[in-house]
Amino acid sequence: MRTQANSEERLHALNETGHRLTLARDTAHIAEAVNDHVQPLFGETRFQLFTLDEKKQTLTGIMDTEKGEKFQLFELSLSDKGSLAVWCAVHARTLFLSDIENERSQYLPEALTIDLNNATGSMACCPIIAESKVLGVLILQNSQKNSLTQFDAGLLENLARLVALAFTITSLKEQTEQTGRELEKARTQLIESERMAALGQLTAGIAHEIKNPLNFINNFSELTIELALELTQELDKLSDQLKPEDKDYLEEITGDIRSNALKINEHGKRADSIVKGMLLHARGQHADILPTDINTVLAEYVNLGYHGMRAQDAGFNIKIDAEYDQTIGMINAIPQNLSRVFLNLINNACYSTNQKKIQLKDAYFPILTVRTKNLADFVEIRIRDNGFGIPQAVIDKVFNPFFTTKPPGQGTGLGLSLSYDIITKEHHGTMTVDSVEREYAEFIITIPKNLI
Repeated sequence: MRTQANSEERLHALNETGHRLTLARDTAHIAEAVNDHVQPLFGETRFQLFTLDEKKQTLTGIMDTEKGEKFQLFELSLSDKGSLAVWCAVHARTLFLSDIENERSQYLPEALTIDLNNATGSMACCPIIAESKVLGVLILQNSQKNSLTQFDAGLLENLARLVALAFTITSLKEQTEQTGRELEKARTQLIESERMAALGQLTAGIAHEIKNPLNFINNFSELTIELALELTQELDKLSDQLKPEDKDYLEEITGDIRSNALKINEHGKRADSIVKGMLLHARGQHADILPTDINTVLAEYVNLGYHGMRAQDAGFNIKIDAEYDQTIGMINAIPQNLSRVFLNLINNACYSTNQKKIQLKDAYFPILTVRTKNLADFVEIRIRDNGFGIPQAVIDKVFNPFFTTKPPGQGTGLGLSLSYDIITKEHHGTMTVDSVEREYAEFIITIPKNLI
C-alpha cells in the first residue's frame, strides 16, 4: 500500500467516490466513478469489481485495474467451489487473508481456482449487498503477504456499501423511467383509442348519409336498365313504321342508355359495398368470409389504383411488373376488406412514385412490382415501389394511427393503420414493411388460406 496516503486523505477520497456514485446513471457510470478514485483509495493494489448475474449464475467482471492499467474482464461461475470471490458472494461474507496461500484452506477445502493473477500475497473480498441481496463483490489483492491492513478491509466494506447504494439508486431510476415510458405509452394509446372511437362515430355518420343517396342511385339505375330493355322491345314492335336509319339511331341511343345504366349500377353496388365495410368497421364487426380468388382481387385493385392516379394526374405513368402464382387457387378470406388494403397500398405506391417522378423528371421511371406466392397453408403478397421509400427513423411508426409521411392535407394517417388491423386482426396474418429511403418500399403480407 502507499505509505504516504494517510487515513484522512483516503477517507476524503472515499467521500468523493460516494458523491460521484450518487450521480451515476447506470452500471458503466458506477464503474467509472470507482475507477477514478481507486488510486487514492488503495494505491497500487489490484482492484476488481464483479456484478452478480442471477440468470446466468455468474460473477461478471466490470472493472479490473492495477497501477492505472486495465486488465481483460472475465466471468466466474457460481458453481466454481474453488474461487474465493464466489465463496464471498455465495456466503455474503467479507474475506480478509493476510497470506492467501496459507489461509485460503479455511474457506476452500478444494484447490483454489486462479481467478486472480496469482494465489499468493494478501487479499480482501467484500460482498456488495442491498436489502439482503448480493449484487456483486469488490476484491483487493496485493502480491505481497501482510500488505493489506484491517483499515484497507474496512475501507473496502464502506466502498461496497456506497456501491450497493449506487446500484439501488440506478435501479430505481431505471424503474422510474420505465414506469414513465409505460404511462406515456398508455396515455398515447388512450388518446388514440378515443380518437379512433370518435372517428368510428364520424365514419358511421358519414356512411349513413352516403348510403341514402346511394340507394337512390342503385335503385334508379336498375329501373333505367329495365326501361331501356322495355324501350328496345317497343322499338322492335314499331320497326315497320320507322325508317331504317331512324331505327338504327334509336337502337344505338337505347343501347348506350342501357350500357351507361349498367355501369352506374355496377359502380354503385361497389360503392355500397365500401359503405357497408365502413359501417362494419366503425361498429367493430366483421364482413363475411367468402371463397376468394386473391389474384383476381389484387389485379383488379392494381388496375383501379393506377387509373385513379391517372385521373388525378393525366401525365402519370408507371410500369406494372406483376406475377400472380396460379397455384394458389381459391382461399377463404374477406375480399371486401382485403380490397381496401390492396387499394391503399397501390395508392401509396402510385403517390410516392409520382412525387419522385415530378422531382427527378426524365432521370427516373416509376415501377410497381406485385407478387403473390403459394406458401402451403398461407399466401404471401408483396407490393413494392421504387419511390421515395420510408425513412428508417419513422419506419416503426408507419402502422400507427394518424401517422403519415405525406404533407398536411394529403394523408389522414389511417390507411396503413386500418390495413394492418384488417390483415392481423381480421385475417390473423402478418404485415411488415421493408424500405431503403429514396430507393424503395415493400409491403409483405401473409394470410392463411383457410380463414375461419
